[in-house]
Amino acid sequence: MPVPAGPPPTSILLWNAEELLDPPAAPCCLRPTRAGDRAVVYRTGPGGGVAAVVDFTEDAQERPDGGRSAPCAVHLLDDPLPRAALLADDLLGPVFRHLRGRRRIPEPAARRLEELLAR
Repeated sequence: MPVPAGPPPTSILLWNAEELLDPPAAPCCLRPTRAGDRAVVYRTGPGGGVAAVVDFTEDAQERPDGGRSAPCAVHLLDDPLPRAALLADDLLGPVFRHLRGRRRIPEPAARRLEELLAR
């Protein structure tokens, strides 16, 4: 499915393959997430890479089990961006190399992601 027009992504969500195939009822997000924000979903595990774009429709709320979630629309990519391609890119490599320590996307990297997602 083509990614609909929207703002540049500002964060990376880490979901495993099962969550991506059947997005959870309360998908995780970062604390500052607001309605109208966009994120990319990085599928973890074998064959990992950016596999979807998420548009949040409400602000982040605390979950009873910890963390935060927000309702969103999930747009699965027909052609996911593989980890190898992300790491080989000068702007995206530093962002995707150590995902556990970084979930925000700097503006230049977000613009580059937009270019790649539009292809």
